[in-house]
Amino acid sequence: MSRLRASFLLLGLIYLLGACATAPGQRPSPSPVAAPVADGEASSPRREQGLPAVPLSPEILYELLVADIAVQRKRFDVAIENYLRLARRTGDPRMAARAARVAIYSRDNLSALEAARLWVRLDADDPEARQAIIAAYIRSGRTDDALQHIDALLEMQGDGENGLRLLVSLLSRERDVQAALKVMRHVIAVRGDNPEVWIAYGHLTLRSGDLGGAQEAIDKALELRPLWPEALLLKVRILQLRGEGGEALRLLADAVAARGGDMRLRAAYARLLTEEKQYEEALAQYRQLVKKHPDNSELKYTMGLLLLQLQRYDEAARELESIRRRGERFDDINFYLGWIAESRGDLQTAIDYYGAVTRGPNFLESGLRMAVLLARQDDIAGARQQLQSLRRKIPVHGQRIYLVEGEILRDAERYEEALDLFSEALEYFPDDHGLLYARALVAERLDRLDLLEQDLLRILEQNPDNADALNALGYTLADRTDRYEEAYRYIKRALELQPENNAILDSMGWVLYRMGQYEEAIRYLRLSLKLKMDDEVAAHLGEVLWVSGRHEEALRVWNEALEQFTGNKRLLEVIRRFSN
Repeated sequence: MSRLRASFLLLGLIYLLGACATAPGQRPSPSPVAAPVADGEASSPRREQGLPAVPLSPEILYELLVADIAVQRKRFDVAIENYLRLARRTGDPRMAARAARVAIYSRDNLSALEAARLWVRLDADDPEARQAIIAAYIRSGRTDDALQHIDALLEMQGDGENGLRLLVSLLSRERDVQAALKVMRHVIAVRGDNPEVWIAYGHLTLRSGDLGGAQEAIDKALELRPLWPEALLLKVRILQLRGEGGEALRLLADAVAARGGDMRLRAAYARLLTEEKQYEEALAQYRQLVKKHPDNSELKYTMGLLLLQLQRYDEAARELESIRRRGERFDDINFYLGWIAESRGDLQTAIDYYGAVTRGPNFLESGLRMAVLLARQDDIAGARQQLQSLRRKIPVHGQRIYLVEGEILRDAERYEEALDLFSEALEYFPDDHGLLYARALVAERLDRLDLLEQDLLRILEQNPDNADALNALGYTLADRTDRYEEAYRYIKRALELQPENNAILDSMGWVLYRMGQYEEAIRYLRLSLKLKMDDEVAAHLGEVLWVSGRHEEALRVWNEALEQFTGNKRLLEVIRRFSN
């Protein structure tokens, strides 16, 4: 071997093995650059006696370096071959362990079994070696051969639960659930008086989809260890999956009453109450949790959001501000404080809070809300500048940001600019249905019915059952053209898809009116108005009633609508048109 190669190997030794060159009689430490651990398996504590201190010759170092580099380059076959060769030559169980870990990780079942057998032969008292051979046998379809090693693993831990936990951790990651269940049934036969066994069996049975079997296992665990929080929480989960939310609530309520000091049970009870929309009861539970754990910011944060849900804004703001002062959850808190300020009508404070959100899941929503509020303050230029900046920062959400900017321009009646903006957006996202629909609505305002029809038909080509596009096209044709039969077909199909959509019911009433079918039109318009009081529907119904000669009814409909929509331009215009 050349001097250069020897030097290279020594550098590799320093980099990869660090403290492997130990004092005589001491077990060398594993390399810092370890092979991947299989499917989340954790390394167990290693014994320090009875293993060979192998002389690290240049040849051994070279093969070890080749294997470690192969792992880094995902050439697992090369790594396994080299680690196994080293293990056979040196009798060092660490080499067999590396081969087994890499083989299990890469799901090379044959190599995993060979390496695990060698590892157990070289270090039979290592729990991790037993885990590896159990996994290898199960994955090779040889569950019966794994049983003796399961017994050995449990025996290593005596009467303790560590062996069980290691085994459960291993089995819970196996893809073959039935094989894992077979193993657990063997463990039940040996250790059936241990509640840990039954809860493990419950977890695996739940994975198999057998909810009844899972609940029976958990009930057995609770029989052996009453009011065990871990088993109670799993039973709650099973009850929820079985659609028995009420029973789950009762179970947790009784458990909290019996073991009120257990934070996990009370927190689970509070979460379940929230899921069941029993917000006041959930709040009472969170108050008790916060009282016992005043420094737990996560509990205070959840309670703040619950207060927000209950629209108790002052209390919510106090809880959230207390977390903000600690410097925790800064971006989340700013978002919700902005929401509270907006709900109070304090737009500038809301803008300031939203602007302070710099990252996280609420960054996009904060930026959009900030732009909308700037527009509400008549700062259209500032709103657009904010949205354009947001689009540069998170281009993946470009479609939604374009839609908000276009909506701001449309609300400001700057239709030409909105049309240009949507056209620009469609150059980047040509098949986005939201953008096509939005441009169609703006085109209608500009009397560009050709563009409206083009965009809506493009949506329908890709999705013939798009009820919004069907309704918009049908209504426009009925309202702005004399193509009534065509309009009716579009609206009829939309109504078949969404029979209780008040906007589509209004469209159906309107096209029937345009076709001269007044009584049918009135029926649909009344149905629409019953579902939702809407200024446009009220204007339509009043017009059809008036034209039908039912003037008093028409005036009554319009006046009732004006009580809710005071000064509404659409209503006032139709009233002036027909009542003068």
